Amino acid sequence: MRTPPLLTLATRLALLCAGAGLVACAPFGARVAFDGAVPAADDAYLAGRNHHLARRYDEARVAYQAALKSAPEHVNARNGLATLHAEQREFGAAIALWRALTESLTLASGPGKAYLFSNLGHAYFLSGDYDQALVALEKACLLDPLNHRSWELLGDTLRKLGREERAQQMLGQAKALRAHDFRADYAATGGQSPVAAIERAVKAPGRADPGWGHAQLHVGVDGMLELRRDAAPSLPSAPLPAPAAPGAAAPVLALVEIRNGNGVKGMARTLARQIGSGELKVMRLSNQRGYAVRRTRIEYDPAHRAAAERLASRFGTAVLQEVADCAPANLRVVIGRDIARRGFALRPPVPAMDNAALTLAANKPG
Repeated sequence: MRTPPLLTLATRLALLCAGAGLVACAPFGARVAFDGAVPAADDAYLAGRNHHLARRYDEARVAYQAALKSAPEHVNARNGLATLHAEQREFGAAIALWRALTESLTLASGPGKAYLFSNLGHAYFLSGDYDQALVALEKACLLDPLNHRSWELLGDTLRKLGREERAQQMLGQAKALRAHDFRADYAATGGQSPVAAIERAVKAPGRADPGWGHAQLHVGVDGMLELRRDAAPSLPSAPLPAPAAPGAAAPVLALVEIRNGNGVKGMARTLARQIGSGELKVMRLSNQRGYAVRRTRIEYDPAHRAAAERLASRFGTAVLQEVADCAPANLRVVIGRDIARRGFALRPPVPAMDNAALTLAANKPG
């Protein structure tokens, strides 16, 4: 028996009209405030993330649990542990953790918490509970209307429920957000929207890059929500393929932006020729203002973590950073001074795993 959503989808979600007309409003439950984590928990969480990225899953689990022993409400550790469960196809345990993380969130919680609903919805989707996935993903889209991945998952869910026409609308929304810089349009048209959720998403402040010494690996980076972009040459973009079924072995095409952050002329274009493969397609070249990036990093949206990890292994020392939005790409390589030398070459590509890791956000800045 289907579980009805809190409100009908038609009253809560609508497509962007000319890039600026999304309507999204719905009631949520009571407000929540998570306690801050103590340093010991942060350290344990960071150790867990290191193990997790290296696919040392048993060690990661122990570290996450140690973090939660010190700080039971540590959001990132709970989210990391839930992701670990989901990657092992332990969906019941993962869903229980994400339900606890989301049960008291409100619409006022803002776009920074949308990833928790997106993760919950994706776990429901992969477990085959499409009705519950629909409810969670609607809320993810309401909290962050500018995240194309949540709209795409929502479209996939509606398709599973046999609502093809509505699914196509949501998938069209995702495609529009991938291909279009809504924030730039928002700024160009005076920076006003009658929809509170869009106002919050667009005006969410950028976060300074705290570097490796901070107690998180995947953090928002400086300029993540930049309203101003450097003019740069771009390569032709290509549409993303249809989402693969859960567990499919074929790698998913990811679009890549390469940003020159070290000032070595022509380096972005040189790397573009090396990165392009069956899994990755370079669709944009850009420049980092000031060219002062010390260490190469790879930013990625939650849906493309596995591809980002494989690409990072080709650089050797690149830092992985999860961001809420890499639009119009899925991955962004920000070239640092650590590879500012002529003749730098990437290592050979690492084949995708047969059982691809789930595309859930293992972390998100709080």
